This record gives sequence, structure tokens and C-alpha cells, in this order.
Amino acid sequence: MQLSRLSFALALIVPLAAACTDDSAMDELASDDATVGDESKADFAGGVYTYYFVSPDFRRCASPFCGGVFYRLANATKTTCVDGTKAERCYAASHDWTKLNLGTVGMDKVSGALNTLTGEILVRATIPKKDWGNGLGKFGHLNPREAWLPQGPNEPDGPLAKVEDSGVRCITFPCPSLREKKINSSATASLSDLGWAESGATDEQIGNALDKMHTDGLIISGTRYTVSGPGGTGKARTVSQFWLRATDEAPAAKTCMKTGCSGQICSDEQRFSTCEFRPEYACYQAATCEVQADGECGFTQTAELSTCLANP
Repeated sequence: MQLSRLSFALALIVPLAAACTDDSAMDELASDDATVGDESKADFAGGVYTYYFVSPDFRRCASPFCGGVFYRLANATKTTCVDGTKAERCYAASHDWTKLNLGTVGMDKVSGALNTLTGEILVRATIPKKDWGNGLGKFGHLNPREAWLPQGPNEPDGPLAKVEDSGVRCITFPCPSLREKKINSSATASLSDLGWAESGATDEQIGNALDKMHTDGLIISGTRYTVSGPGGTGKARTVSQFWLRATDEAPAAKTCMKTGCSGQICSDEQRFSTCEFRPEYACYQAATCEVQADGECGFTQTAELSTCLANP
């Protein structure tokens, strides 16, 4: 039975009422096998592109000893550095983002995600050695092909896997309509459901992620559970955090609305408030609720609004 993409997405977000969950399932993707295959997967000669977490180096000292990036192998506790040692994270003194083939919009997204004190993104890259000459030595050089940006507010919990449509369509639940492929590993599994409750994402973000799964791709981190229904049992995975590939697609424009019990809040989503009445709330009835210079929704400050608020 052929399902529309919208129906497919809704089926993932809201499983059939008859379904139930079981948290006792074994997770085939949970082993730390990326460490075992580290040398073969992280090809320092530049031939094999591997997934790494990358964060900026904010230390203050002369280049190339500081100012590059730190990197760590995804789905592993240890990473092989360019000098052959294993560590929780390694250092690359330089990087070249041009092979991402992104324009200004895309690179602004990447830079914005990196340039924070806790900034860390996921990249698919090679890390060859670069000789700096003049006796400075050889350091890692980050050469990314893809950049994946975190979307939710939570820390990752569980293995990272790329999720794709398996092509399977069913008339009952559970249905193995998804396939997960562990990052930096050959491990795969069929999925019947994704549990988004732990992601902290809005319905709009979840819908966008499911749509991107069919185009640019979707990477998630989560833990295994099982679901059951009229069709038997099926494997599922929670979503604690998820990543979308950086593109030059412009961010969706916000639609602002007056919300709250008295229309005193300007937001891009429905908000609830207590319903006590205050005289200044009447001032917002004629005010304009729209996107402000900082990109957030707010009431546009005019002389009329300021005067009213000063003497409601």
C-alpha cells in the first residue's frame, strides 16, 4: 500500500493507538566497534571520509600549536591522532571548509554552530598530516566534505545512526519502514518507529527532519526499544539529539502571532499565560507583532505603543 510522505511522517510521530512499547530490546548498534576499526576508517592519506565531532580550539597561543580544532571519532571512546596515539580527542592545526561547497548562507550556519563555547558539529572528513615547515612539526589538517548541525537542545544519548526510508510499506503496525546505519560502522538494522519525545524538538522541527531524511539525510542519536501492535513486534529508537546536513537553504521565515490569555505575548507558537488583566495589556491590541531585528518575534516599538505603556 503506497503511503504519502505526509502520512508516512505522521505514522512515525503518532503510532497507532493499539501499539505499546518495550524498553528491554537488545541494541545491535551499541558496541564500540568504531574504535576497533579506527585505523582502517580514518585514512590519513585522504582516501576515506569518516565522521568526527569537531569543536573549535579557544586556547591562546601561537599557531599552529593553538587555534585549530579538536576532533573525536563518532561512536567511539578513543580516536587515533595523526601521530598514532589514541586519545579521547585529537588536535588539527588547520582546516579547509571549501570542499563543503557551501555559499554564504550555509557557511554562516556552520560558523554559527561552531563559534560558541560549547559549539560542536559533526563532519564527514579526512584528516591527513600537514608539515608546517621551519621545524614546527606535522599536525592534523581537517578536510571536511559534509557538515551536520545539531538541531535539538539535548546532549546525544546512544549510538549515532543515519536513518533512511527502507522502501517497505505496510497496512498494519509495526512496519519496518526505516533503516538505520551506524556511523563509522557496517552495522545496520530495520526500524519501525522513532521516539521523538526525548528530543525536545517542536512538531515543526520533527516534520522538517523527516522530510530531510528523504533528501539531504538525517542522523540521530538514541537508545533501542521495541514496539508491538497488530503486526507483531518491531525495533525502534528514541531520538535524544538529531543532526541535519548544512545546506544553503535559507532558514524558514517565522510567522509571528499574538498569543497568551490577553494577547500580550508575541511569539511564533501558541503560548499560555495566567489570565489576570493588566491595563497595559490593552496597549498590545493595536500593536504590531512581527519578526524583529534579532530574528525573534516581538511587538514593534512605536511612539504610540511607548506612550500607551507609559500611561495605560
